[in-house]
Amino acid sequence: MTTTDTTVADSTAVATRTGPLTVARRLLARHYLVVVLVALCVAVGLARPSFWGTGNLSNVLFQASFVGLAACGMTLLISAGLLDLSVGGVIAVSSIAVATVLPHTTIGAAIALALLIGAGLGLLNGLLVTYVRIAPFIATLGTLYLFLGLAFIWTSGKVVPITSSNYRATTTGTLGWVPVPFLVLVVLAFVTYLVLQRTYFGRTLRAFGSNERAAELAGLPVARVKVGVFVVAGICFALAGVFMAGRLSSAEGNMAMGFEMNVIAAVVVGGTALRGGRATTFGTVVGAVLFAVLANALNLLAVASYWQYVLTGTVLVAAVALGARRSAAAEVRGAG
Repeated sequence: MTTTDTTVADSTAVATRTGPLTVARRLLARHYLVVVLVALCVAVGLARPSFWGTGNLSNVLFQASFVGLAACGMTLLISAGLLDLSVGGVIAVSSIAVATVLPHTTIGAAIALALLIGAGLGLLNGLLVTYVRIAPFIATLGTLYLFLGLAFIWTSGKVVPITSSNYRATTTGTLGWVPVPFLVLVVLAFVTYLVLQRTYFGRTLRAFGSNERAAELAGLPVARVKVGVFVVAGICFALAGVFMAGRLSSAEGNMAMGFEMNVIAAVVVGGTALRGGRATTFGTVVGAVLFAVLANALNLLAVASYWQYVLTGTVLVAAVALGARRSAAAEVRGAG
């Protein structure tokens, strides 16, 4: 066979590998969750046409927004191989702060206070994990109960109403039928993507998420970045609390009990590896919307509420299993 024949054969092989079918298969493998979401929406819409009502769709996006805002912070953490279970506590404390100060200050000042509290609580988590060297799971589980205890003491176990109609209008407003919180989520997700992919901070996160020891030997500021990512995550959790309090028109200690499981589920189902080193903010947003649609579908179909836990757990386990299988396949291809 001549050199020309070999070149032609190689070109043909490359063209075959990059043909339309192959490209479509790769896109499907990468964005399979979008296909699942679309299929679910179509199925629910056929069973209950009211699903496509703008009021219902707006409600779905509202629910997705609360999870998605917190999930952006969790995406940064999990990409670094970390975890924060204190989400519900951070949301409760920051929301109660908003409800407490709103009669005496401006909306902007109340939101700024909530974000500052979120940063402070995140800093505490970061210091415990980084310098006291408590495992993230244990440290943040402990601070979850600490923050919840503070919230209940602050309110004496009562609900604190939000009396500012302007605050409620600001945090629950819509552009057309698209909620303002969802628009904020889109912006935050884009910023999170830029942080992960285009900044030194994000590259350091992914580096020690893949191999912390190697990152330290390479001279990366692992300790500072680790504390910093907990602070950023705390701000994201508090931001979710700001909008959640507006939606509920009140704040209380148990307003976000168990919320961390929804957040982690959205991140992991979206494609972010629990072992760290790989993250996708687009997948996180899709995961948040997927679970909101699932919950809405169960309500429309009059399915008992506890089945939502069963379905969420099933989807999460399936997603983790699928992710582990894809990672193993990628390692085999890399070794080959």
